[in-house]
Amino acid sequence: MDWFQLRYFMRAAELGNVSKAAEELSVSQPALSRAIAKLEEELAAPLFIRESRGVRLTPYGQTFLPYVQRAFAELAQGKEAVRSLVDPSHGVLHIGLIYSLGTRFLPELIHSFSQEEPHVSVQLIESPTHGLLEFLERGDIDIAFCSPGEDFRHLERIEVLREDLVFIVPKGHGWAGYERVPLIDAKDEPFVMYSKESGIRAMIMRYCKEAGFTPKIVMEGIEDLTVAGLVAAGLGIAIVPYNRHLLQLPVHIVHIDIPECFRAVSMVWRKDQLLTPAARKFITFVTQNRAK
Repeated sequence: MDWFQLRYFMRAAELGNVSKAAEELSVSQPALSRAIAKLEEELAAPLFIRESRGVRLTPYGQTFLPYVQRAFAELAQGKEAVRSLVDPSHGVLHIGLIYSLGTRFLPELIHSFSQEEPHVSVQLIESPTHGLLEFLERGDIDIAFCSPGEDFRHLERIEVLREDLVFIVPKGHGWAGYERVPLIDAKDEPFVMYSKESGIRAMIMRYCKEAGFTPKIVMEGIEDLTVAGLVAAGLGIAIVPYNRHLLQLPVHIVHIDIPECFRAVSMVWRKDQLLTPAARKFITFVTQNRAK
């Protein structure tokens, strides 16, 4: 069977009329009928029942049609995928981001990029760092904004953002009136910690280890506002990236003194990945805007 036979069969089935299909496809009706007859011979099954007003599918044809339609849909998607590889002004850009960047930094960045590249469609997926790295490995996303550890040497990375890490404590906590507290003073405090899937957890644990203690973890959350909500409920204290949205919650922000703690967020992609022109343009755009 060949492409023309499948195309002729699909349109005749969809229109229910061989003559109309031949007219639409700019082919003679006898040629279209012969192509379908050869397809039926190869399949060893009749695909159509000929009627006075047109044709209708046999049970064999009804079974075969969805497969043909899916095959043509896949080809159309493949054509679009190749087009996006060739033409940097079109295509789809798949970007992954950690939860906290969905309300700041990245929306403005993508809006500015879309102003310059209006024909590039940007699709976002939010996940903890661990999930984003898995998406990168599978090729589900082109670029991720997260905080991978130093073990991921197969990734290209550009640091795009540094965020101060701060304590947040319930309003009635003894530190509520303090501006700054040394990190070591938290050694006996109950901690609300990020889940193990989150890249920031490893940073916090490293800072605490360097200060000389291991946090006493009593509760875990997967993203900033969940962690902050647990702290507001009085379940413990937490270390989180400073975020003005925290001011809307009943928590008190205390800056960490000795040492200065921060989280570095990077734009990352796989070294061995074939980037589309649109992805390369986005990386260049982010790099240029980061330097401003």
